[in-house]
Amino acid sequence: MGSAEDYKVLGLEEGTPRETVERKYGALLRAYKQRTDEYGATDEDMEYYKTITQAYDNIVGTVHDFSDPNPTSPIPFKVRNFFYKLSARLDHYKFFIAAILVTAVLGLLIYFQVKDSRKDDIYIKFTGAYYVVKPSDLQSELKKKSSVIKSPQTSFFSVTVNSSLNDKDTADAAVAFRAQFLAGSVDLIIIDRDNYDVYVSQYVFLPLDDFIASKSGDLAFGGLEYLYYENKGEGDNVPSGTYGIEFTEAGSRFFADTSLIWLNDDISGQERSMILCVCRRSKNTKKALAYITEMIDSTFE
Repeated sequence: MGSAEDYKVLGLEEGTPRETVERKYGALLRAYKQRTDEYGATDEDMEYYKTITQAYDNIVGTVHDFSDPNPTSPIPFKVRNFFYKLSARLDHYKFFIAAILVTAVLGLLIYFQVKDSRKDDIYIKFTGAYYVVKPSDLQSELKKKSSVIKSPQTSFFSVTVNSSLNDKDTADAAVAFRAQFLAGSVDLIIIDRDNYDVYVSQYVFLPLDDFIASKSGDLAFGGLEYLYYENKGEGDNVPSGTYGIEFTEAGSRFFADTSLIWLNDDISGQERSMILCVCRRSKNTKKALAYITEMIDSTFE
């Protein structure tokens, strides 16, 4: 097989034995692979490769696939071709894929954030004439005082007689409180009397009648005042029931050794008050009620 020209291309005499042809072709191919351009990269002269390979095929009766753009690669062409096609497909849909990846990453971040946030025992919202310089200090203090909660989170919606919804900060805090309530991210609400009267009519709080009934034999609960709400009739969507537990006197003792600051102003008519309520949309009702029980029991004498 093969013509005199084929042998000449390989630098051989016509009729050279097959073994010699194979060795010669291998030597030429190795030399070809070692050829580099001025930058040190392989000098892929495809025409030269095709010429010596076609001559070799003609002589020994083999067939090479010249569609391979990188015939000297040690990786089989079928494998590389698969990844070429995959790369082209990915490049075609790169914006769509990028959007999916970004969405997935954001979804994972949100998932782990929500998951971590639910590790908190309860979220306590102080609403009214209360303040704290560093919420983290109060959280640490509450953690130390409790065997029920291990990682409480607290935030404040501070409102005094001098506050006004016309004030941007107060208005923003009111919106934030409403958003937290609607999202069910607040569990326990510690609120003063003035603000309790406002929010109880908005059905923010969970009815506590069953909870209070379950504590009928608990002496600590026996002397407490319970705030009952009477449905006003047409247009009032709040069922009649008990929505708050008066905790002012006990609360003064409970928070006496903490960093909680009371902002009430007796001179202007804002008396010290504290009411314990549970957010109606809380996803952690049992823990909130358990903590209320612990707070009340700890202050009972």
